Amino acid sequence: MNTTTSTSSRIATIDILRGIAIFGMILCANIGWESRLPAWMFHAQVPPPDYVFRPDVPGITWVDLVFPFFLFSMGAAFPFALDKRIRSGQPAGKTVLGLVKRWAILVAFSIVLGNGYAARSSEVNRYVIYGFQLLLWGAMFLSLTRFNFRKERLSTLVNISGVALTAVLAVIQHTVLDVPFSKGRSDIIIMVLAYVALTGGLIWLATRKSVIYRWMVFIGIGIIKGITAYAPGVFAFLPDVDSLGIGWIFRWEFLQYLMIALAGSVVGDMILARRNECLPAGDQCGNMDRPAISRKDTWLANLVILTVCFQLWGLFTRHVTADFAVSAVSALLFITMTYRKRNLWSDIAAIGYILLLAGIVFDPIDGGITKDHCNLSYLLTTAGMAAMTTGFLIFMETCYGMKARLLSECGQNPMIAYTVTNFITSPVLYGAGLLGLIDSWACGSPFMGIVRGLFVTGIMMAITVFFTRKRIFWRS
Repeated sequence: MNTTTSTSSRIATIDILRGIAIFGMILCANIGWESRLPAWMFHAQVPPPDYVFRPDVPGITWVDLVFPFFLFSMGAAFPFALDKRIRSGQPAGKTVLGLVKRWAILVAFSIVLGNGYAARSSEVNRYVIYGFQLLLWGAMFLSLTRFNFRKERLSTLVNISGVALTAVLAVIQHTVLDVPFSKGRSDIIIMVLAYVALTGGLIWLATRKSVIYRWMVFIGIGIIKGITAYAPGVFAFLPDVDSLGIGWIFRWEFLQYLMIALAGSVVGDMILARRNECLPAGDQCGNMDRPAISRKDTWLANLVILTVCFQLWGLFTRHVTADFAVSAVSALLFITMTYRKRNLWSDIAAIGYILLLAGIVFDPIDGGITKDHCNLSYLLTTAGMAAMTTGFLIFMETCYGMKARLLSECGQNPMIAYTVTNFITSPVLYGAGLLGLIDSWACGSPFMGIVRGLFVTGIMMAITVFFTRKRIFWRS
């Protein structure tokens, strides 16, 4: 969701967090997999050298934080998007309809992406495939861009033309590329986001006047998640989605990720409330909650982000007891030293500490934290790490004026950032022979493997920032 209100009321932190997630997402997917990089550079459950999925391998790496950080930023954006509609007097039914419309767009987008990826398996000339991918991105651009033409009807016609072109390309994929278009192919990340956006938005609307009720929903989802993990037979009465024929579009496990988004929505409420307090006085959001910067505050903020980083060592190397002890001491020290001088960033970080410690406690109960298959320890721990990172970013924004413009501008345009690598950068660079050459350099070289990832990620950022500065955004 776009959190834009005005130049003076923009909160950069949410966009920066989303930008960090996008940067990490593209980087981890494009580093050299044959570059002999260490295991902590990949998903913990897909380790080198064979990269075979091993659900029994516990632990997380920085790569496993990408998705939850994005989910958390999505949840934090709920209040900004929905509160604005409510305050404008929009009927509740229309607001709900907007959420349903967004769900439908994301589901369709997910299926188009899934089939677009499948087109690469075609055995036709590779330049035909590259051209197809470029055309498909153009079709998505026409379909999803929010055009600001003087006549709204013209914008609608352009969007419809994009949908029509997508349909034509689906036929071409079937007849020319010999890869039939299938509703069963989808981008799982976008599909999960579609359901989190819909159900999370509805929960926020129902609990917007009571954060306590929202935490109760959060705990309820956690209890259900725990029951499904420790006593799966309890929910045997639920219909099997495959037998109902809806397995291609919905899975019960999609809803578990609501825990991260709901925690993010609480933080979003806190940021929005503080912003609204500042605006009547004419303050800019960059100055909200700006105290005199003390050495103690700076030290505590650094403690927060160092604790987040420490998890990547403790949980990956499986020093869980040491990790919990250090994190608990850090939490006790932080909460004790900020209790009497509470402010926005420290309150957010304190929530993060509580979630983090709860997640570490569940690590041995779950047999070790894992992203795949996702367990309760993962949901709680990563939600806590995302909240702590958000608190740190709020501190840097409010006390030091940090805006991290490039990351923020990528975060404002997530769907363009998500697609340009697969549908623009890779076809163009492979077609020109440049990326193939870099791949050969990166084979067996950890340094060049990192360079490859940074090169491709840098191009993504350049393209996304260009569109953001031109005020060209996709509906997301």
